[in-house]
Amino acid sequence: MKNMIIGLMFLFSPFLMWSHNPLSASYYFEVTENASLLSISLSQDAINKVLLTTYTKAELEEMNQKNFEELIVKYIKSHFKVILDDVAVELKKGGIKLGSHQTDLKFVLPPYAQDIDEIVVDIPAFKENGKHQTIFSYNINGKTNKVILSELNNYKVTIELNEKEAIIKNHQLWYYSGIAILLVITLLFFRKRLTKEK
Repeated sequence: MKNMIIGLMFLFSPFLMWSHNPLSASYYFEVTENASLLSISLSQDAINKVLLTTYTKAELEEMNQKNFEELIVKYIKSHFKVILDDVAVELKKGGIKLGSHQTDLKFVLPPYAQDIDEIVVDIPAFKENGKHQTIFSYNINGKTNKVILSELNNYKVTIELNEKEAIIKNHQLWYYSGIAILLVITLLFFRKRLTKEK
């Protein structure tokens, strides 16, 4: 208990709070046919700063490690929304490793469908800190990429996994639009010609 209080006092020292840039976090989401895993790495400075918007320094220093970790997990869960083809990802069982500079969380999740086309990612965690950015990387059944969530996109992005299908749909849209325009021009041409003949 004494070591924990000393550790928290060290974490909340003004020098540590402002000497590191608390403006980034990383989320790695992996989906396989057997299970899924979400790994999160956070700046401890960012956590401290955001918790101080709700709790006083004294309240946080008085907390034991378990309660402090539960507070972090609760915050992350309440600021996490990922939807895979209309199926919301729910964060249930997980683990946390508290560090002096970085805190890591892991959530074991169920398997999801193999043919996911769209991911909606909405993670506004730490936006209260100002100019925060989150890197969201994913490996969805072998399809990998990453996006950056920031103030520019309001911490929300929609990812199309089936880019080929999206390109085909886009080409089809142009194709049918072109046919419609040609039909309208042809009809106008014949209408004009018929009015001239009368």
